[in-house]
Amino acid sequence: MYNKKLSEIFNGRHDDDGYAWPFHANDKLTTRKKIFYAIGDSWLDRDFFNRVFHNQYPEYFLINRSMCAVSNSVMNNMLKEDVVFLKNLDVDVIFMVALSEVGRSKLDLKLVDPKHFSNTHEYFGEILKKQYQSIQEIINGYSNFITTAYITNNFNENKSIIDFCGHSKLIKPKNVFSVYSNGIFEFLKDRGKIFQFNFADDLGKAIELKNFLLSHDNIDEKIHPDRYKPYEDFLENVFLNLQKT
Repeated sequence: MYNKKLSEIFNGRHDDDGYAWPFHANDKLTTRKKIFYAIGDSWLDRDFFNRVFHNQYPEYFLINRSMCAVSNSVMNNMLKEDVVFLKNLDVDVIFMVALSEVGRSKLDLKLVDPKHFSNTHEYFGEILKKQYQSIQEIINGYSNFITTAYITNNFNENKSIIDFCGHSKLIKPKNVFSVYSNGIFEFLKDRGKIFQFNFADDLGKAIELKNFLLSHDNIDEKIHPDRYKPYEDFLENVFLNLQKT
């Protein structure tokens, strides 16, 4: 490793003497010959993630296109446009994608016909698989790691970011693809002729996932990782998996 891990220096955002990250920031110049492209929602749009990457992987030029509350459909479109640009550069690129909960955009709901499913999460799960397949096609030929931030990953064997966020006494709900963050169940319920699901059960599963997330040692009240260590452990796992491919 290039530097001492930030989790060994800081407990949260400050060290034992009250100093924050800029006081310890590495100022060495590094020749960067590779690009690491990351895209996700607010779980990657974090100072913790950016600083860990800067500290541990200085040989890479980091492009972090993550945005708070972004939908998987928008991620997909951004990635499609960015790959066209990156192909013109004579440089190695690694892609890391962390898909978010399904249903943050009406575009998500257009990918699959709801009449073939008996509940919201089965429907959302199939949408997520479609989104994964699309992203896989876009970055085909590049080294890549595709996973989810906190919802169930039902499309490959990669761990989700939540798997690195400390201990929880609760069991992670399986096959749950929303934590009810944007009124999606009200939207579906108001269109009950199209989405004929049992929303009480589906909402209950979403709340169960939310409670599971909040029960972790390193998750704050806004349902975000609040330490450096989850991102250190997650990125170590990402690069370990990339070495196997």
